Amino acid sequence: MGRTGRMRRWAVAAAGVALGATALVACGDGGSSDAKSSGESAEPSRATTGKPIRPAFDPPVRFGGPAVELPHARQPSTTSGGAARPAVTLADGVAYVTAEEGLEAIDTEGGAPRWNVSTKYPAEKGGFGSNRAAPLVSADGKTVYAAWNREVKGAGTTPDRAVIEVLAVDTASGRTAWSAEIAAAPSATGLGAAPIGADEILAPQIVGVDAVTALVTAADTTYAVEPAAGTVRWKKSAFRAVALADGVVAGGEETGYGEGRLLGLAAATGEQRWTVAGARQPAAAAPRLLSATLTDKTLVVDAVSGEQRVALDGRGWRCRYDAQSLVLCSRYGYGAADRGITVFDAASVKKRWALPDGSGRKVAKVDGFWHGAVYGEVGDEPIVLDGATGQDRQTSAGAPPYEIDRYGGVVGSSFHRAAG
Repeated sequence: MGRTGRMRRWAVAAAGVALGATALVACGDGGSSDAKSSGESAEPSRATTGKPIRPAFDPPVRFGGPAVELPHARQPSTTSGGAARPAVTLADGVAYVTAEEGLEAIDTEGGAPRWNVSTKYPAEKGGFGSNRAAPLVSADGKTVYAAWNREVKGAGTTPDRAVIEVLAVDTASGRTAWSAEIAAAPSATGLGAAPIGADEILAPQIVGVDAVTALVTAADTTYAVEPAAGTVRWKKSAFRAVALADGVVAGGEETGYGEGRLLGLAAATGEQRWTVAGARQPAAAAPRLLSATLTDKTLVVDAVSGEQRVALDGRGWRCRYDAQSLVLCSRYGYGAADRGITVFDAASVKKRWALPDGSGRKVAKVDGFWHGAVYGEVGDEPIVLDGATGQDRQTSAGAPPYEIDRYGGVVGSSFHRAAG
């Protein structure tokens, strides 16, 4: 199986999900795991702002009122699977959109644009449009990053050339902090590439940025870019990065048709640090964790060391971080035996809860996970579960968002305001 490490197995039986070990790996940042409160957060008073107070909830559990449309976030109608996710990221009342023409910031309170930054090269016109990935907002909320496939027209005997254009924009002012123009690999448009990542995204994407590296993926190639210079330090084909943590780039490499392995590479040089053989379909699970399919299991692996920390029986598990302290892994197949949710605490490495649990409770289809709240659906009814306990928290939530902040959530390409 490649590098061996401490492996904790969780067995998934038809009747329920049982923990096969007493402890799991820690992941992500620390912080309180008791994110249960849903009261309005502190906001400036009307006297100081001259405007009504905007309702805010951490986390929101009900949604209602007029929706704010984000039409430029929609993917082409030809898109399917995980790549069909609209290209939008929420952060503190603003929707950042990787639009066809460039990067947009939309105030979700009323839908008014805050700013927009166009790419140097225009988008191709005609056809169905191009796929774009959701932008990345920095941990401090000060910078937003996005990337696009672009065609640079030649002149005379100079041929056209394909590039990946990268923008880093100050969230407050809309000013470009830095930009890069990467010579794209031949398969950068996705025409000659098959998805390596579990999310099926082939469009250019900013996976992570630290002080010395901006990690960019496009189709089946990963590029390590120096932000200050906008130059490519190294690139690796047939490799899809999904995480950048502590100077290590982690992701999956295609080794043959239907075959692959996980790799950890030094961000500075691209030199291999670790490997897990036979693992495919990498996906980000938390700031320091990634998941992948291994035969009939789903592994959760430490992105920095490559240590295998958790093994979930069965394929198709997808893991999410709540941007606070919890990790949720879920799957939702056609049969009851192919559905499950399990949550563990990132700081204490303790399992919190799992469904099915033998009580007869239904397993929800999970759409989003944020600040200790699980957003999903049972049948056609949007619900919210408590991320720390798994108990029903709101059985009629009004919407099942996949992107959430304290002011509301995104369903499709519409922002729904928080109502409680």
